[in-house]
Amino acid sequence: MHINYSQVSEVYAGTTLKDPSKPQDNNLALHTTDQSEEVISNRKDFMNELDFDLSKCTFANQTHSTNIHKVTKEDIGAGAFSTKDAIPDCDALYTDLHNVLIGVFTADCVPILIHDQDQHIIAAIHAGWKGTVGQITKKMVNTLLTDENCEASALRVIIGPAIDFTSFEVGQEVIDEVEKLDFDTSVYYMSKGNDTYYLDLKGLNHKMLRDAGIPDTNIIMQPEDTYEDTENFFSYRKNKDTGRNLTFILQK
Repeated sequence: MHINYSQVSEVYAGTTLKDPSKPQDNNLALHTTDQSEEVISNRKDFMNELDFDLSKCTFANQTHSTNIHKVTKEDIGAGAFSTKDAIPDCDALYTDLHNVLIGVFTADCVPILIHDQDQHIIAAIHAGWKGTVGQITKKMVNTLLTDENCEASALRVIIGPAIDFTSFEVGQEVIDEVEKLDFDTSVYYMSKGNDTYYLDLKGLNHKMLRDAGIPDTNIIMQPEDTYEDTENFFSYRKNKDTGRNLTFILQK
């Protein structure tokens, strides 16, 4: 069970959904449980749906950092069966390889996928509030433009299911960090009183993509609110002891 974002034949991308018929409701993240064999079983079942091999997947140990890693042939399979060999301390992956699946695990944070059809590049970003104020999305786009000779106008982006503006409550300390960003952030938060605010994580990342030169027509923002739609999505804000959905991209 997953959402299919694929719009061109050479790329397959999507987000997995919860499934009560699977162990842990189809949790795909090894770091959330000590029952790793159940997660690996879920991963294998999902890869069978895609007619793909789990050993060709590459995942990171996400730490809410702004660290980016380019996946090479030596990295294929990292994190697929264990967290021990996952790409360390990293929240964004990209590659020019074909037949390698990369992705990020989320439960309210913003998953972002990027594809450049001209340079044959794919990327996956995990942007929680810490990664967002650290501008991990801007950093990734700049890396693609500078190191991989991508053109902003050629990048196609999916902003996947994440917590919505009016579901994400934060304190003053988070807003203090948001206000340090290098653009006007006032439209992306709203006071609830008592030093509590709503924060628009999707909107902040969308703004960074636009400011990097990516046309609005090249950006698709999924409407799902992971906090409200707990039938299909895991939500850390609603239940800290929870699994993760996988948002993934594969270049055929």
